[in-house]
Amino acid sequence: MDRDMSFWEGKRVFVPGGAGGIGSYLCEFLVEVGADVVVLDDLSSGAEANLSGIAGQIEFVRGDVRDRGLVDTLISGADVAMNLAGVAPGLYEEEGRHELLYRKNLEIADSVLDCSLRNGVERLLVVSSSCVYPDDAIVPTPELSIEEGEPEAANRGYGLAKREMEHRAIAAARKSHLKIAIARPFNVYSDRDLFGGKGGHVIPSLLERVLKEDGGPVEVWGSGKQTRSFIHAKDLVRGLLGLTEVHACGEAVNVGSSRELRMSELVGLLVELCGVERGIFFDASKPEGALRKGADTARLRQVLTGFREQVDFREGLADVVAARRAGLAGACLSSLG
Repeated sequence: MDRDMSFWEGKRVFVPGGAGGIGSYLCEFLVEVGADVVVLDDLSSGAEANLSGIAGQIEFVRGDVRDRGLVDTLISGADVAMNLAGVAPGLYEEEGRHELLYRKNLEIADSVLDCSLRNGVERLLVVSSSCVYPDDAIVPTPELSIEEGEPEAANRGYGLAKREMEHRAIAAARKSHLKIAIARPFNVYSDRDLFGGKGGHVIPSLLERVLKEDGGPVEVWGSGKQTRSFIHAKDLVRGLLGLTEVHACGEAVNVGSSRELRMSELVGLLVELCGVERGIFFDASKPEGALRKGADTARLRQVLTGFREQVDFREGLADVVAARRAGLAGACLSSLG
């Protein structure tokens, strides 16, 4: 870490979603700086293996974060709750998708918020999303008000849930002792991310298509001209820890990279790192979301003086490729055994 992390020493920290691609790195950092960590995860998008490096140093419980009785038991005595649990939008289309994402994410958020209030937790981290911003937001996007307009259309239900999460947490903090930190991440990636399935994020979903052994071109939704800024989970976690410590005042802060990358460049880089020879087909009939999406991180760098990314994007992406190939090799050996 590049900051004094003594704040966390001896703190009891409750981490819903702590076995995921972000949460597991958060737990590792917390253990490193001397925190007492309790993880609750249903493993729907995480893996207990992500926590293998700190097994025996944390308390891990497999269960549903919406089970308030269970949350009350685990959160009792906690100083801080850092909620990484949620249902990600992924890259898929289906009937009722937006309503499902809205309802489930609010159920999860309300459970953690209510139990934090009931059990006297001092600080709560609310992990929001850049999806709260409209498609026509200025880019790089600063911390815009979310009181007006619609969130990102492609992930409307998810964005609405995140907006409501912010509102409810701030309202609760005004009437209680609870200190609220709010982070709005932009396009997080991790070598521990969910690979495959409907809930996959951008990079692992594209990687699945690159590695698909059908001989055809890699299909990419949209024109390929849309840009995104990606931040590694390790760098995001550094931001989350810092904001929870020094900026738990109910003010939302973007956590992301100011570097924008075209989707066509991203796919090309994945093809190169995978060492495959495949064409690329951009399907303009599929939704591509906002044409540009990039974070204005001025407030983050002001709050956390000198904050900067430490994970090189190409190296981080190579780790994602290596992790997926290792997973595929393991699955192959398992099927043969």
